[in-house]
Amino acid sequence: MTISFFVTWSLPLILLNLLQSVIPLPTFMPSGGSMAMRFLRFSGFMFILATLLAGCSQMNLKNVVKEPSVQVQNIAVREVNLDSIGLDLVMKVTNPNAYTLALAGYDYRIRFNDHQLVEGSTNEGFRVAANASNQIRVPFKVGFKDVMKLLDSMGDSNTLHYEVDADMRLDVPVLNLFNIKSHKKGDVTIPQLPKIAFGDLKVKSFNFSQASFELAMQITNPNDFGLDVKDLDYQFSMGGEKWFDGRIDQTVKLGEKQTTTVKIPVSVSLMKLGSGAFNAIQKGNFTDYSLDANFKLDSTYPALKNLQIPIHYAP
Repeated sequence: MTISFFVTWSLPLILLNLLQSVIPLPTFMPSGGSMAMRFLRFSGFMFILATLLAGCSQMNLKNVVKEPSVQVQNIAVREVNLDSIGLDLVMKVTNPNAYTLALAGYDYRIRFNDHQLVEGSTNEGFRVAANASNQIRVPFKVGFKDVMKLLDSMGDSNTLHYEVDADMRLDVPVLNLFNIKSHKKGDVTIPQLPKIAFGDLKVKSFNFSQASFELAMQITNPNDFGLDVKDLDYQFSMGGEKWFDGRIDQTVKLGEKQTTTVKIPVSVSLMKLGSGAFNAIQKGNFTDYSLDANFKLDSTYPALKNLQIPIHYAP
């Protein structure tokens, strides 16, 4: 610090002496000529001196402060729900100096598949210890429908391409001394919800008092990790009238990229049916029915836990 202080102040004084050797100081002082001219000469001298002081101070500070580095490491999925997907922009800030540095904030812009979806800024500063690194996690959200639309354009892929531009601001007395930029391209895998499809409604048994049906629900796991489907509650309706409420407590486990079928049972008392519904059952002509269901989705993926999935199906 002694050397830095000496250089900061001695260098402008040396330049001042050189300036005086070219333009002697007494010529600026009130010794002759008009008052306006003497004032103009003195003001010009002080302006040159101030410029030298500022330039030398900034030059010296840049020599003393080593520029920190900012590295965009990745984008990680934090949370998935039916409204949005929460992600974290992970950055690493390294301080190569022998003293703590204070950063004033940062700006960032993120594109997914060449679509600008995220832009943010913060003035919340933080400190990085001497000769150390800090990992900064910047949370942000993207609309669930926006992400699904981008994934649909990728075919069967669960991966989105991203491009990040980040600017970090150093909190120092000299404004804009350092504006640290970072750029990165990469990929992020987005966990997807299971794909649901239904088969035909089939009559399993029929007698004078009761009819039993079965509706096949096909579940496909499009992910590279396991899924658990559990606590399936459902309501079966025919002709706009509720026929049956049911629940399947059994947990259905799906491995990565696996498809399985869950058979949903429905039974109804014929005494409660009208003649039209009775004739439809006899002929096996089922077109005016619907299924409303809800199940809990769990997985081995940390960001996809205990998510309630609603289903509505009508042929």
